[in-house]
Amino acid sequence: MAHKTKIKPYRSEVATRIPSAGSMDIGELAMNIQDGKFYTKTSIGQIKELGGAGSITLQDVTANGAITDRTITMNGANFIFEGNLEDAFETTLTIDEPTADNALKLPNASGTLGTQDDALAYSVVFGS
Repeated sequence: MAHKTKIKPYRSEVATRIPSAGSMDIGELAMNIQDGKFYTKTSIGQIKELGGAGSITLQDVTANGAITDRTITMNGANFIFEGNLEDAFETTLTIDEPTADNALKLPNASGTLGTQDDALAYSVVFGS
């Protein structure tokens, strides 16, 4: 009778968890059971998702210092920025419900963005 070999890769059952480079050997396989995603550690020590066309989430991008060159789509979500101090004050970036495809481009320059409630910046931009 043939001997059956079970392959059990390093695994997690916590949604969106990506293995850390320190927890894997080069070429080792890992699986996130909840997400149905496989990962490996490359020869330069980076964790890479294998196959699939799954969507990218902010958790994917920020976990383990990951970077993506794919578009991130957020449905009904806000960006919330915490300052250097974790306290009761944050800045929230919210998008109004779009009625058309829109594009907002940030200039290739450093500076401060003005808001409608910033009278000086508003008058410089809109002349009123």
